[in-house]
Amino acid sequence: MLKGRAVENPKQLNVTRADVLFRGVRGCCPNCGQRGLMASWFHLNQRCKACGMDLAKSHGFYSGTTSIGYVASIIFVIIPICFLVVGEVLSVRAGVLLGIGGSFGFIVLIYPLMLCWMVMAYHFVLPEELPANQADLPPEGSDRGA
Repeated sequence: MLKGRAVENPKQLNVTRADVLFRGVRGCCPNCGQRGLMASWFHLNQRCKACGMDLAKSHGFYSGTTSIGYVASIIFVIIPICFLVVGEVLSVRAGVLLGIGGSFGFIVLIYPLMLCWMVMAYHFVLPEELPANQADLPPEGSDRGA
């Protein structure tokens, strides 16, 4: 649960959408910009090691990495191999084997980055949910100045 209340005016965000995008593309925390999101090659930490931002989401939230992986694999592995097969640089058999192995290897290689990109995409859409963008206001109904 987030503390305080979200900043009401989006122009007052401490961490802007541009910040979130720049940090996410580099695989850094969208809140603090530091590394520390990954627990292992295939798993995010529960919290950012640097700022403690909660990274736990409901089941299925990070399933978008599968879609990103499929599209990236088609663009960067399958299509180039198809051109090599059509240009008769590779045999069909070699192209199929290279396509299967290359796609699997490519997805495994970029998986950590894909996880970071999913965190980035979520907070790019909802930057007000970042802890750095939470106002340090007392709970409603409490006396602040009394």
